[in-house]
Amino acid sequence: MKDNNFSLNGKTILVTGATSGIGFEVCKQIATAGGHFIGIGRNIEKLQNYIDDNKLKQSKAVKFDLVDLENIHLLVAGLTIKIDGFVHSAGIAQISPMHFFNYSDYENIRKINLDCVLVLFSELLKKKKINKQSSVVFISSISAIRGTKGNGLYAITKSALDTISKVYANELSSKYIRVNTIQPGMVQTDMALEAENILSKEIMDADRSKYPLGYGEAQDIALPVVFLLSSASKWITGQSIVIDGGRTSCL
Repeated sequence: MKDNNFSLNGKTILVTGATSGIGFEVCKQIATAGGHFIGIGRNIEKLQNYIDDNKLKQSKAVKFDLVDLENIHLLVAGLTIKIDGFVHSAGIAQISPMHFFNYSDYENIRKINLDCVLVLFSELLKKKKINKQSSVVFISSISAIRGTKGNGLYAITKSALDTISKVYANELSSKYIRVNTIQPGMVQTDMALEAENILSKEIMDADRSKYPLGYGEAQDIALPVVFLLSSASKWITGQSIVIDGGRTSCL
């Protein structure tokens, strides 16, 4: 691929939640942009097949459950090279109205959506596994800026990602490490299908009608992520970028 500001040639990106949905698509788009990825997930067969089928010799799939916070240091110790970017795409959602609040549910959501990225990113920095001028992207959600009923626990974790990214952007600016979040609207992934099974097709169709451009696809988020990973976005940091097909702006 011809080198340009949008290229990821020679760059290696660490991606969580890499075995499905947005994270998997991010890995594919990194490869398309000429970069390499280290994809982390619990079930890596799909990602490994993609690596093998496309002969991506410098990319790899790593099986690891990020709930295991105490052993994240081992995951980082296993990285044999420094990375040029980090995308946190791992996440879970659960409908949980406040009058049904359950602390164990909250703890489970928080561990995957927030706690693991705090531990992992800190460990990457302490062990000097992330290069200067790297780019970090956390996948947040428009739930962080909208008070959707029953979505409080998920929203808490995503809004925390948005806030901490601004702090990290400030702390790491001397190393020119940029930190941003993307706030997607509803994207057609397995998580969306699970939501339809829990709620109903009628409720999901009503929600979809509120999106001027309809629900998004994983590529609609992955491509902007690659932009933020590239040098084309070298003056963007500390930002939370809404990508939602017009949901929060037009209606």
